[in-house]
Amino acid sequence: MTGMYLDIGILIIGVLFLIFAAKYLVEGLIGIAARLAVPPFILAMVIISIDLEEFAPAVIGSYQHLTALAFGSILGTVVFLILLALGSAAALFPIRHPDFPIKYIWLLGGVILLVFLLSWDGEISRPDGLIVLGAYAAFMAYLITDLRRTRAAKEEIEEAEEEVAEILKKPKWFFPLMFVGGLIGLVIGALLVIHGVKAVLVMTGIDETILGLTLLAIAANSVELVEAIIPAQKGHPEVVIGNVAGSSFFQMLFTLGICALIRPLTVETVALEYFFPAVGLSWLIFLLIVWWGRTPRWLGVGLMSLYVLFVAGVIMLGLRI
Repeated sequence: MTGMYLDIGILIIGVLFLIFAAKYLVEGLIGIAARLAVPPFILAMVIISIDLEEFAPAVIGSYQHLTALAFGSILGTVVFLILLALGSAAALFPIRHPDFPIKYIWLLGGVILLVFLLSWDGEISRPDGLIVLGAYAAFMAYLITDLRRTRAAKEEIEEAEEEVAEILKKPKWFFPLMFVGGLIGLVIGALLVIHGVKAVLVMTGIDETILGLTLLAIAANSVELVEAIIPAQKGHPEVVIGNVAGSSFFQMLFTLGICALIRPLTVETVALEYFFPAVGLSWLIFLLIVWWGRTPRWLGVGLMSLYVLFVAGVIMLGLRI
């Protein structure tokens, strides 16, 4: 019993390492890039599009041959973001978002379909990884061009640019230290999180994919709850929707691609038969929400309830109940 509590403590410490290390790593990266005369708009896109808290554990898991765990955590992230992060924000602060471009949600649906088709043979191979990384590069090029042309996500860009301006007020000599320290902390945090999850895997015997979809996804994305709630509280609904969509793109394409290049990812049958339908249903709900243009409190509570039911179903499946 003492060992179990110790492993849970290690998992929690790992999550804290991830949260703070990711922040310092991104800030260090932005400071270094600014000294190389990278335009502020591109620096703002770094703030919007990079999500390292989930990336690092998935990559470490892949490296340690826990490929089904890594794949499950990526799928679990999308469900977590749409149902729990967005649901929690709306339950506390009902939001209206009539101007968010629905075309990005359609693109996210295309990404989910692409990953599903690549998964059909039971593996995300290295060539598959190159395909999704290419898709991510194409998406980012389109996103940067589109936002510069239309400024469709004006609120999100402006908030990110304000954050960049605050970061750049720090001493220039501090940024390389932040980058190196953040990188080291991110690796340590990911190793601690994976250690805790592996301990649960050994104790319970639950499938890797199921643990990745629940425990790892929840642990690594806990900070996303805060990042969804704060913009909703400040009256920036477009930022809430943009964070959910952007993080989903990042995980389904960039994180998945890097993990597959490190080691081909195992796709268990349960992922194809149960988890992909759950991801698809979450996406459909997200599409309808963006089309409607608002997320009232009752809908936020409903999304949270759906996530609880989803996790309960996953746990029952894992325990063979």
